[in-house]
Amino acid sequence: MSSVEPFPAEEYERRRATVRYALARLGLAAAVITAPEDVYYLSGLRNQGHFVFTALVLDTRSGAATLVAREMEAPTVAAQTGGCAFAGYADGQDPCAVLHEVVGPLGRDERRVGYQPESLSLPVAVWRGVDRVLGSPEWVDCAAAVTEAQAVRSEREIACLREAARLSAVGVRAGVAAAAGRRTGGELVGAVQEAMLSAGSDYPGFVPLVRAVRQISQEHVAWTEDPFTPTDALFFELSAAVQRYHAPLGRTVLPHGSQRGGAAAELSHAGLAAIVAGLRPGRTAQDVFGDWRSTIEAGLGRPYQRHHCGYSVGIGFPPSWMSGRVDSLRPGNTTVLRPGMTFHVQSWVLDPRLGTFARSDTALVTDDGGELLTEDAPRSPVRPA
Repeated sequence: MSSVEPFPAEEYERRRATVRYALARLGLAAAVITAPEDVYYLSGLRNQGHFVFTALVLDTRSGAATLVAREMEAPTVAAQTGGCAFAGYADGQDPCAVLHEVVGPLGRDERRVGYQPESLSLPVAVWRGVDRVLGSPEWVDCAAAVTEAQAVRSEREIACLREAARLSAVGVRAGVAAAAGRRTGGELVGAVQEAMLSAGSDYPGFVPLVRAVRQISQEHVAWTEDPFTPTDALFFELSAAVQRYHAPLGRTVLPHGSQRGGAAAELSHAGLAAIVAGLRPGRTAQDVFGDWRSTIEAGLGRPYQRHHCGYSVGIGFPPSWMSGRVDSLRPGNTTVLRPGMTFHVQSWVLDPRLGTFARSDTALVTDDGGELLTEDAPRSPVRPA
């Protein structure tokens, strides 16, 4: 079982104070936080009730924090959160009315309200209703303030990521062990999921993704109905979760009797090493992408195009294990790296001449470069006979 303790109430109070200060500097009277990852980060609520409207309202004037959710969630809020009030709406009741009661009548000079326009948990219908009942205030995108507050992981958060990485390695080893002979994707995903959950993982934001390497470009397909033959190379991409923190990894699993995977595997590993070496404070996300692409292109002897070589990872809720906004290691991203940032780093080689091999890991930015948190997972696994 996982040995990581839950975050104490004072940790959430500190986080809210940090975000509230940033919101006040934007001149906001209040902010309506709806992204599940951010609601959890600021309150501790980690249920699966976000299929209906759920929001954390931060009042920058009084310091109050109120969770607005379905009425039946009151016991969960009481059990999981500290320092947050609760305002529930009944089934059939418009949540906008309850939200209006929480935000309250804004003063004439305080008409700026923060929100997260990119949140998947803020339906247009709800937003329009809220805008109407609040009298069409000035809505201000406050997502960056929340993202910035959690960009660098605390020691407690890193402990969660380390434990999630350990459990991710448990999952991939179980999946590889189950991949002997002719198997279905569902059987392998079941083996991975059972091993991780039994060892102490929380439910992950994504189910494990298992597919034949010939289908690797179908990047978000969990599995297909076609059974795998003993000669199929497979690709596993998965993550365990601890206190909602994820440590994803990806592995190409070669057929029984295969060697290391050839030139494509060697180049993929070299590319990943370049990413890890480049994850140093003061460099930018696009610098790291340049390190990776130049390594791959040097090995291929020609240009190579891919959209990124990793993205920020941490707290995740279905339907993703990504950490809020996708802050990728990609061209054009000038985000400066700092110690304590964490990324799912990816080195995919998909080349018609050299072959196909993909690998990914979760890495922590340190003063000396990246530290692979998932290094205990097998590097080049082979399917059993």
